[in-house]
Amino acid sequence: MSENIKNNDEKIIGLKGNEEKNPLKKRELIKTLLIIFLAAMLLLTFFSNTIMNRSLPEITTETASSGKLTERVRGSGMVVSNQTYEVTIDTVRVIKEINIKSGQKVKKDDVLFTVTEGSTTELRDAEDALDAMMLQYQTALLSEPVDYSSENQAIKNAREDLNQAIARRDQAYNNQANNEQAKTQYLNDKQELSTMSAKQGKLSAAIVAIDSDDYSSAPPEYTGNLTVLYGIFADAEKEYNTAYELYSKAVEEGTDEAIVNSAKADADVKKLIRDEAKSSYDEEKIAVRTELAGQLSDIEYQITEISGRISEYESNNQGGGMSYEDCVADVQAKERTLEELMIALQKAQKADNVNSQISDLNLDSQKKAIDRQKEKIEELKAKTTATEIKSKYDGVVNEVNVQPDDSTTPGVPLALIDIAEEGYTVEITVDSDKVKKIKTGVKADLVNNFSGNAEAVLQKIKNDTRAGSRSKILEFSITGDIESGTFVELSIPCGSASYDAIVPKNAVYQDKDGSFVLKVKSKSSPFGNRYYAERVMVEVLASDEASSAVQGGVSRGDSLITAASKPVSAGDQVRMKDK
Repeated sequence: MSENIKNNDEKIIGLKGNEEKNPLKKRELIKTLLIIFLAAMLLLTFFSNTIMNRSLPEITTETASSGKLTERVRGSGMVVSNQTYEVTIDTVRVIKEINIKSGQKVKKDDVLFTVTEGSTTELRDAEDALDAMMLQYQTALLSEPVDYSSENQAIKNAREDLNQAIARRDQAYNNQANNEQAKTQYLNDKQELSTMSAKQGKLSAAIVAIDSDDYSSAPPEYTGNLTVLYGIFADAEKEYNTAYELYSKAVEEGTDEAIVNSAKADADVKKLIRDEAKSSYDEEKIAVRTELAGQLSDIEYQITEISGRISEYESNNQGGGMSYEDCVADVQAKERTLEELMIALQKAQKADNVNSQISDLNLDSQKKAIDRQKEKIEELKAKTTATEIKSKYDGVVNEVNVQPDDSTTPGVPLALIDIAEEGYTVEITVDSDKVKKIKTGVKADLVNNFSGNAEAVLQKIKNDTRAGSRSKILEFSITGDIESGTFVELSIPCGSASYDAIVPKNAVYQDKDGSFVLKVKSKSSPFGNRYYAERVMVEVLASDEASSAVQGGVSRGDSLITAASKPVSAGDQVRMKDK
């Protein structure tokens, strides 16, 4: 019994010992797992931050500064000599030696070319030309005498016609006392015919105007309201055509459906207005034309009756079917005809006299030309022995246009020599806005002048005359070591000023909202500073080749993005490039 109790006590003690050992092991295990978990989280956090940083855009920055900036405008152009001398020869020769090359400086009387003795071909041509001139001169000496027989015959005929008209007038005068009543009726008929003919002309003009819809020359007393109604119709037609063109353009360009429908509705309304105006005009037009046609018919009938009476009177009246007044007018007309023929003869005689003097002057001119041609022949005879072509001025050879053994052509330049003392000119084209700060007399830097001893000074500011151009042309005088035909690039200062914010030119961007920069903003985090791009709107005040002065939310010392490995927008997180 006591042994059993003892064994039981030992088992109980053993169990208690095991219970005391197991919690200790559990705590050690939990501690180990916690350390492993924290280490894993730390590693994951570190590598995730590194991976994220590697995926961010890598940027290059520069710092905004303050100070003085000289604004500049750049342009380029071709250097042109202010005066070029053409080396020519007026005879046909063969080039033996060329003593110059492009860019070479020459002095007056330097030998430029050596040529063969002159050919006799040009001399023969000159002699042939002299023979032709002599023939023309001798031919001009032969002139046909002036003949006025036709003019005299016309005057004789006109005088006979006048005498016959005077006889008819006198006969009509002797018989007019017996025809006073008929004459009175005749005069009344003629007056009424004139009135009705005038009315007939107006009615016809009005009808023509109505038929052609052109009332510019129509008598207003016969057209009534047609001019007003046609004007209303024409305005309505114009507005409809404009509305329809807008509708058609919207359909062709695929504009929004609401805009297309609005344009169609507007065109439909204007079409109704146009149709109503046309209907009103056409109704009034038909009514007025019908009325005018009736009046015209009546007038024409009356004109026919009156014309018949007038014809009957004139056929029965003495004086060749003419009234006394008509006979008087006929005499006056024939007197004028005779006077005009006599005046024309006098003018012709004066003109022929002037032409004779002009012919004498031409003969004198031809004689002088013959004398000059003879002198030219003598000069050619003297020039056939010359073999050297010399420079007439100091200068620089611009170009040489011949090769050895080439034949010369009279008047065609063998070489071009820039007269150095006259200087050079270059013109560049710039926007009108950039010229506002530039004044004549300013010196420009030659960007690509590697010799460094040439100078450009602004002489003139001219308008660009090309159609639609809003640019200006700057004309510079160039002095120093420069050659015609050189392409130069000029940098023109526009004045200096101090600015609070000067940034690199490549840090300024442009979009539809205007100019802006991307400023770098930093934020602290448990893993260090993080950087973000902030968009700042600016106004560019001035620029030179590398920098721009801006006004806005930029201060001295701000870091600005000038380049990035990938596109950067406002608010994007970025990574600074390692330096």
